[in-house]
Amino acid sequence: MKTRPPLQLVTDPAAVLHHHSEPVKVFDGGLRRLVDEMFERCVEWHGVGLAAPQVGLNLQLAVVVYEGHRFAIANPQRVSEAGEVDAQEGCLSLPGQAGLVRRFEAVRVRYRNLHGKGVVRDFDGWLARIVQHESDHLQGTLCSQRLAPGATFDLVPEEDEEDLAE
Repeated sequence: MKTRPPLQLVTDPAAVLHHHSEPVKVFDGGLRRLVDEMFERCVEWHGVGLAAPQVGLNLQLAVVVYEGHRFAIANPQRVSEAGEVDAQEGCLSLPGQAGLVRRFEAVRVRYRNLHGKGVVRDFDGWLARIVQHESDHLQGTLCSQRLAPGATFDLVPEEDEEDLAE
């Protein structure tokens, strides 16, 4: 059995962060092991979400770990959205930086779960923001490219970093 080295965080300007990722096609034990490790790294790195490109993998796969929610999404597609809201966001792949990012307040997303089953789910509030942030990673878009009008992406004092959404 071939073992893979532990997942490492990839930061900008790594090319994998700027390209559209490939769809997940195989839903097996290997994918579940990868997702388990992504969950572990997400928590270890104090994130609320982690996308495969952030660990150097060209896959449309992300995990979310936020306030009792823990789930993986593969091949997500936004079906509908409502409202807009601006909030500060940071990103594990853009360490020490944050900016005011405009996102939809609520989204309906179609994705595949770890068994390959199609799911349609509604998200709102911070969960909607996190799912949009991670889905953007799968399209090669960073939150620094989604700034609200007039906003800038700036360095954040280290003591304030925990207050940011990833």
